[in-house]
Amino acid sequence: MTLDLRTVSAMLAASALLMSVVLCVGIRTRRSDGFLKWNLGLGVLAMGWLLCTARGWLPEVVTMAAAEALLLTGLCLQLAAVTEFGHQRAPRSLWLLPGPLVFCALLLVLRNPAALTAVTSLACAATLLSTTTAVRHLSGGGAPRRMLALACDAAAVILLARAAVAALLPPSYADLPIVRAIEPTALIGLFITSAAASIGFLLLHRERVETGLQRLASYDPLTATYNRIAFLSLAEGQVARARRSGEPCALLVVNPDQLSHVNENLGRKAGNQVLRELAAVLRGALRLNDLIGRYGDEVVLVLLPNTTLPGALEVAERLRAMVCVSRVGGVAPAVTVSIGVAPCDPRPAGALHMAIAQAETALGSAQRNGRNRVAGPPVPARAWGSAEVSHPAAARARTA
Repeated sequence: MTLDLRTVSAMLAASALLMSVVLCVGIRTRRSDGFLKWNLGLGVLAMGWLLCTARGWLPEVVTMAAAEALLLTGLCLQLAAVTEFGHQRAPRSLWLLPGPLVFCALLLVLRNPAALTAVTSLACAATLLSTTTAVRHLSGGGAPRRMLALACDAAAVILLARAAVAALLPPSYADLPIVRAIEPTALIGLFITSAAASIGFLLLHRERVETGLQRLASYDPLTATYNRIAFLSLAEGQVARARRSGEPCALLVVNPDQLSHVNENLGRKAGNQVLRELAAVLRGALRLNDLIGRYGDEVVLVLLPNTTLPGALEVAERLRAMVCVSRVGGVAPAVTVSIGVAPCDPRPAGALHMAIAQAETALGSAQRNGRNRVAGPPVPARAWGSAEVSHPAAARARTA
């Protein structure tokens, strides 16, 4: 059965519009994630395919030039969408200018339909290859990113083949049934790859949303540290690794001394600002593999892997001093912290909760003895002179 170009074009246009509606239903996203441009690109592609049905009713060169320009514009919009998805700015010239420029150039310079098809196919293929490059620079993505890149590469191959046929096929063969079927077949191939690319883009958005939800489930929104559940889960994993490796670890319980006073006299907003800035100071002074999480309304826990008790005490003293000079929250009098320190022996069952209880006891001792201080269990004399103090912050504190 011979493929009719008008019928195929009408079916592809209707399918593209339907796919656009499906994507609108399937994605709830921000304007800056490129979804609107991708969906608009689908709409422009549908208009280009729909314009193909007007061949024979309008001058062929004008119809073809407009359809090819719309095809290029739709692909440029999708390139801009991928660029925005990667949190980069997509200049308007990237998607506003190529289509109209190509349309004007085709009408003024090329009036041969075969040459017109070859040139625009090459331009569209170059746009798709640029989209593939942008996709490969996206972070994460996994299978959806590979699917999107593969679809763009496949569409580029189809367009390059279309350009080669248009440029190399003698005009005397144009009326052969097999030759007349090439254009509808190429359009169907382009639609299939466009649908696959749209599904890949949809899956990329879904993955980003799920990652955001996982982050919301793991992080405290005020302090940008782990929440209680996430901290305990990750800390249990750290303790288990310490049990296997035999490395020491220690725990800090940090509590701002004047936070209740700030909340009562300056309001909850000022108290939240104190917690936010306090967490920022603590994060900036710790290693990347140190765990920090909000354990209660005013309590922050810090787990220090590969750190002995002497090292943990020096880290705690350094953190206390940093908070004193940082004037977190900008309130007066300046907020200070009391810190309870405890070693975390990973060998017994429930080691983490035992260390938390011991550190909380030490914190209570620091608060009873005047606040703005560090308290912990006694340290054996030999430990202070040993090489076991392994936390870099502790080493810096000792040399200060």
